[in-house]
Order: sequence, then structure tokens, then C-alpha cells
Amino acid sequence: MDRAIFNPTVDYRKLPQKILLPLSDNQLRNIFKKYDANNDNQLSKEELKKAFAYLGSIIPGIRANRALHHADANKEGFINEGEMDELVKYAVRVGFSVTV
Repeated sequence: MDRAIFNPTVDYRKLPQKILLPLSDNQLRNIFKKYDANNDNQLSKEELKKAFAYLGSIIPGIRANRALHHADANKEGFINEGEMDELVKYAVRVGFSVTV
């Protein structure tokens, strides 16, 4: 059985304190669906803003506007189920990740 061994040639103080892992498409989709507060299968700008704040965006309002611009194909001001894939692609492209 392999055991982790202290390696004196590695300066462990210089290793990152946190590791960032990208969220999967399904994880992002589930997070966005969680913020559909009224369960109408659409995400409003306000719901998107809350979702992006949860994801750690420092500018969730602007991020919500950009997401609508990228994913709202019919320009009705909501992300519907058919537009969810584009929303997820946008979130992946801008690099949302989880810290472990």
C-alpha cells in the first residue's frame, strides 16, 4: 500500500491554500434551477443575480445581464428551459468553479 511521504524538496508553504475545481454542466444547471424561486421553469434577471451571487460573482447584477444577453434567444427577459444549455455554456466560459 502506498503511503503519502513528506517530500523535503517541495516547499509546501508555496502550494495554494485552496484548490479551484470547475463545476460540471450538471452542477451548474442544478444551481441555476435551485434559484427558480417561483418554480415557473424560467430564470428572471433577479433569480440569475442571486444564482451568480451564490456562485461567488463579485458583480452578480452585471453577470446576470451578460448571461441574459448571451442565453436569452427570444429576448423576453427570462432564461427558459430551452435556453438553459446556453446559460450553462456561458457560466462555464466565464470560469465559475468551486473551491475545495
